[in-house]
Amino acid sequence: MFGTDLTSSSEKSEIRVFCDKAFSRLKGSDRNLPQVVGIQSLLRRGIGVHHAGLLPIVKEVVEMLFCRGVIKVLFSTETFAMGVNAPARTVVFDSLRKFDGKEHRKLLPGEYIQMAGRAGRRGLDNIGTVIIMCRDEIPEESDLKNLIVGKPTRLESQFRLTYTMILHLLRVEELKVEDMLKRSFAEFHAQKNLPEKEKLLLQMLRQPTRTIECIKGEPSIEEYYEMTLDAEAHREYITEAIMQLPNSQQFLTPGRLVVVKSDSDDDHLLGVILKNPSALLKKYVVLVLTGDCSSSALAPEFNKNEKGPVDFQGGQFIVLKGKRGMDDEYFSSVSSRKASGVININLPYKGDASGMGFEVRAIENKEIISICSSKIKIDQVRLLEEPNKTAYSRTVQQLIKEQPDGTKYPPALDAIKDLKMKDMYLVESYRAYHILLQKMSENKCHGCIKLKEHISLMREQKMYKDQLNELKFQMSDEALQQMPEFQGRIDVLKVIHYIDSDLVVQLKGRVACEMNSGEELISTECLFENQLDDLEPEEAVAIMSAFVFQQRNASEPSLTPKLAEAKKRLYDTAIKLGKLQSEFKVPVDPEEYARDNLKFGLVEVVYEWAKGTPFADICELTDVSEGIIVRTIVRLDETCREFRNAASIMGNSALFKKMEVASNAIKRDIVFAASLYVTGI
Repeated sequence: MFGTDLTSSSEKSEIRVFCDKAFSRLKGSDRNLPQVVGIQSLLRRGIGVHHAGLLPIVKEVVEMLFCRGVIKVLFSTETFAMGVNAPARTVVFDSLRKFDGKEHRKLLPGEYIQMAGRAGRRGLDNIGTVIIMCRDEIPEESDLKNLIVGKPTRLESQFRLTYTMILHLLRVEELKVEDMLKRSFAEFHAQKNLPEKEKLLLQMLRQPTRTIECIKGEPSIEEYYEMTLDAEAHREYITEAIMQLPNSQQFLTPGRLVVVKSDSDDDHLLGVILKNPSALLKKYVVLVLTGDCSSSALAPEFNKNEKGPVDFQGGQFIVLKGKRGMDDEYFSSVSSRKASGVININLPYKGDASGMGFEVRAIENKEIISICSSKIKIDQVRLLEEPNKTAYSRTVQQLIKEQPDGTKYPPALDAIKDLKMKDMYLVESYRAYHILLQKMSENKCHGCIKLKEHISLMREQKMYKDQLNELKFQMSDEALQQMPEFQGRIDVLKVIHYIDSDLVVQLKGRVACEMNSGEELISTECLFENQLDDLEPEEAVAIMSAFVFQQRNASEPSLTPKLAEAKKRLYDTAIKLGKLQSEFKVPVDPEEYARDNLKFGLVEVVYEWAKGTPFADICELTDVSEGIIVRTIVRLDETCREFRNAASIMGNSALFKKMEVASNAIKRDIVFAASLYVTGI
């Protein structure tokens, strides 16, 4: 737009007079800055530019001229739309994507509306026009619809715990940090439901609790139930690991005694493997003692002489009966290692023999909770293929012999010698598990006719207590989302002696309370480690610029040996503090913590500025824009005041004077030019 001229002669005159008055407060060298000279040329032609890289006085001139209506076209970033009350007739979007400091992304509906809302001047325009430039491709209709009428960005809490906040609150006796956390927006929904939770808690406390009456004397079901829970925890950990061991498979053969989980999960049953998994039925077939003699007697619901076609459904062979029994129940059968290999019983199959109830069932690996060292002889043909009452009776009798008192189980396979376990934790868990099984079998509750009922009551009581404790926890300070981070930060402050064991703020903590413009821990440690003592005022203020400079991708400064050493010293302090915080579970990565809080890109610039170098010359030392340089130095003056106050608390008069000298050295010329909004034209 170099050849474009949008203003009349009278408007040009108005713009020239305004700029001359505005820039007259600058010194001669500052008036000749490329940015100042260049912007005046554009403004006289009715063209304006507005972004964060401009000098503050230049941005103010552009804003005021735009509000006067003499700037016809303004090229600006999102910042102009955010804070300046300056509507326009037309808003043009060069792109619907932006870089937010982390990534290039699409504009959010709220961002679009904020900028597009500038179109249309109240009282002057009937309508406002918004134009979207289509350079490379036309935006999708769905994207435009979402941009214009989409849901606004969800409001999220920006409340962040800081060490300064914690230290300030610890100095106020009337207010706890926990109270401040409760009042934050992040905890709003949890605190909103607090009255309902209190009401629910009272209701639960009024509920009568059922007691367990032991028929064998004093109750020991609590102990048994706790053993059950512990055993289950061990079992879940080791079962999968054991079944994956190559050595375990060689022991899981027909005739091997195993302990199997019961259907109710409240007890465990002794059994024997009758059949290994096959390609058709990928489960073990086992016979287990149920102890329930009221089960239906051995009922041969099969007719071994009946023949029929063989079909395959759901991983099992189904032997279809003749016409008379075609609609009856089907018979499951799997290949047997002996004889023809069909099993002519329904699974699960229940019965009793020798006064003991038993059940033949198909189980998965995870249902086997222990592999015993004992084996017995079994007749697979008479147990599975041609069921015989005598075969079942003999098998049950052998199992009973392995349980002489009706409760104890045969010893399990040795975890190290037999199963060849090498994982130390797995071996210890395996041994502890089998000790628990043995204790449970010796407990008087084991085998009790009311065991299932009492276990159910215990489960209800535990669920009730868990719900009660969870409700109390949700109502306590410990349930606050940021409480773990708060506790971690408290521990960090104790270790570095900002507070004592009674949470009383110490000298270092009082100094940290003064640090607001930079990271409080790094700033405070810098002072107490006397890192600024051997530096001249201009060197000290140059290093301090790392606390307030925010741009990541600045060119590498050229530093003197003394400044380079000071930089390394300060960075090492930040790394040390980052590691300490990560040890106490504060969500901090040491390297990222140091990079985010210390940016040394303007150390050389500030050093030369403090030495009296003209602004035009220091701009040549870096690729950082003039506006960012000015903003950093202005903030740096505030940091000097904070360090000066900290020196006063510490009783360090030399540092106090050094900060005064440093502040005066940087407070000059265009950087601290008075605002046009304050002084007027």
